[in-house]
Amino acid sequence: MYENKSQPLASGKVFGMRILLHLIFAAILVILTLAVGVAGHIYFDNMRFSSALVASITLTSGLGLSILPNTTSGQLFASLYGILSSYIYIATTTIVIAPILHRLFHKFHLDE
Repeated sequence: MYENKSQPLASGKVFGMRILLHLIFAAILVILTLAVGVAGHIYFDNMRFSSALVASITLTSGLGLSILPNTTSGQLFASLYGILSSYIYIATTTIVIAPILHRLFHKFHLDE
């Protein structure tokens, strides 16, 4: 997917398309994570869809719990989902930054 250091630097169009693909992949990952969160809040804590969506979004965004779960299973799910969400945050950040860092490092190696 990426050019190695013996190849020339990718054109701006190729780089833009690479960034777009990485953004789409990161967005899909976040949407799937939110879907898991909404389904889990509905199943484990009997929340309405709108409440489950708000709870999932605030946990995924790193704001913490906005709606406290009422049941023990809901509390356990919220705890595990919070841990998953923090890893998803790290993963999506890495996915988006990777092509930019690759381009910078590739540009530095072109001088050699």
